[in-house]
Amino acid sequence: MYGPGQIVRLEFFKYPERRRHYWWEARVVEVRRDGAAPERLSAVLLHMPVGFSFHHETKGLALRMDHQAYVAFFTGRWYSGGPDLDASGRVLEYYWNVQTPPTFEPDRIWQYDLELDVRARADHACEVRDVDEFEARRHLYPAAWVEAAWQAVEEIRALMREARWPVLPPSAPHPWMARP
Repeated sequence: MYGPGQIVRLEFFKYPERRRHYWWEARVVEVRRDGAAPERLSAVLLHMPVGFSFHHETKGLALRMDHQAYVAFFTGRWYSGGPDLDASGRVLEYYWNVQTPPTFEPDRIWQYDLELDVRARADHACEVRDVDEFEARRHLYPAAWVEAAWQAVEEIRALMREARWPVLPPSAPHPWMARP
């Protein structure tokens, strides 16, 4: 379905209103397949170059980002994310979105944003963000989604602790990046 160099649109929606929350476009750099069933997709890694456009529709913002980023989307997992880097490739931090498992379409990947985010410094120290926003909306989500969201936070922490793909080896931490 996806191939290196392909441009894919990434869309995050609010539940239950199915209102687009934010979106951007990225280039496919790696496609991983399920080892037991190679015809099945297991993950897609995408790259956004310095200066990519990020459209935050809820806040009415269209921003040009001053860094590059990689983001991995995993089949069946309740999160996506990866490293934000400066122009030279130095890790600034990691950003992970907690969400419903992605829906993969030929030119688009979409999911429902579940408010929770995990930021990690270059040294892999994690910070869970937007807990108050998640708690304010949790009554809108099916109970299984609430449980899966908190499980995703723990999976992200383990991914960072173990430096598993697409996490790079730890390095010196930097100040937190400004986020829209």
